[in-house]
Amino acid sequence: MFNFKPLIFSSLVLSAIATPTPLESRQSCAAVTVYFARGTTEPGTLGTIVGPPFQAALQTALAGQTLEFVGIPYPATIAGFLVGGDQGGATTMANDVTAKASSCPNTKIVISGYSQGAQVTHLAAGKLSSSVQSRVNAVVVFGDPDNGQAFPGPINGHVKTFCASGDLICEGQAIVLPPHLSYGAVSESSSAGGDIC
Repeated sequence: MFNFKPLIFSSLVLSAIATPTPLESRQSCAAVTVYFARGTTEPGTLGTIVGPPFQAALQTALAGQTLEFVGIPYPATIAGFLVGGDQGGATTMANDVTAKASSCPNTKIVISGYSQGAQVTHLAAGKLSSSVQSRVNAVVVFGDPDNGQAFPGPINGHVKTFCASGDLICEGQAIVLPPHLSYGAVSESSSAGGDIC
């Protein structure tokens, strides 16, 4: 008959080594984590117009603190914009925020998006439980098609919206004019990154 004791003991030892302790996982938590959704048709997960300059501005503003800047993967299609934002991207953002709130109790959490990404941010906020909503320290949206629509619960008290003069997307129209493409300069400024946390 096979003796399972050595096998069980080895499995327990390996799982103890492979599983981080709460202290180890907290040590890997950033001081601030930003979840960012890019605009329609932008490449990658951060896009090019707002994501990279916003990340750089935050790194400068949060000097001395650790920053994790996460791009939300979602299709970012025109069809998604026209139906009010991609539901799959919103679910991904909400799930990521919920996981971070659970695993990193001291991390400041920011949700953010540009254009359709702002729609995704609105939708994601609505998918969060009230306890996780209370963990969101700031919402920063650029060129928001849902401009003027409140975020749920305690999140609404921590919203910073950037809508350029002449940006018809912010007025609820599906017309992209040059002001809608101007947020890179805003996201680089201290006004976008300086006081969100």
